[in-house]
Amino acid sequence: MPKKRVDNRDPNDKREDALRPCSYLGYDRDQLALHLMSREAYAIAATQFRRAVWLNPYEPAFKMHLAECLYHMHQCEEAREWTVKALEQDPDNSNGHRLLSMIDTRLAETPSTAGRDEQG
Repeated sequence: MPKKRVDNRDPNDKREDALRPCSYLGYDRDQLALHLMSREAYAIAATQFRRAVWLNPYEPAFKMHLAECLYHMHQCEEAREWTVKALEQDPDNSNGHRLLSMIDTRLAETPSTAGRDEQG
């Protein structure tokens, strides 16, 4: 007789997983991540923002916060993708357009690695 697998996950995580996607989940994780980001703990914040987006894909603010966090981590390509996704849901978001402009500026200033790899 096979052994029964024990699920050691946090009960709140199990509940969240069972309910997702849900329009009222993720706000607690987003608030935690905003606090972490204010303390410049970007890598930890990004994991919480990703969880918030996964739980509640209906909230464009979660995507925008993740994009801003990724921008601070200099992961501009992914930050741009999340900003565009957020703007698709909320096209009138002026902060999103401003972030997109900042990302595009940083991407334009960053030398491409593709040409250097081919010449190396």
